[in-house]
Amino acid sequence: MANTKSGPDATEELKEELQALRADLAKLVETVKAMGVEQADSAMHSAREAIDHAADKVRAKAAEAQRRGEAAAEDLEAMVNRHPLTSILAAIGLGYLVGRMRH
Repeated sequence: MANTKSGPDATEELKEELQALRADLAKLVETVKAMGVEQADSAMHSAREAIDHAADKVRAKAAEAQRRGEAAAEDLEAMVNRHPLTSILAAIGLGYLVGRMRH
């Protein structure tokens, strides 16, 4: 940038260039802010999707565990109904063992 002007004209031109530079810098700052906001929004969206996916998996596992627990309870109930005396003796024996372990 060869500037051969001097005096008031050069000062005025320098002021104008400085104002233009400030305006360009302000635009650049706004652009960077917008990019940051977009990236933050994108990251937040990705995080929400990951959390939703994880929550869906947890709900599915919980439902499966509940189903298995209910099936095991039904099986145990059926076994007790088929073999009531054996079930009573097993309960007594288990109670005795637990009682011995506590003392």
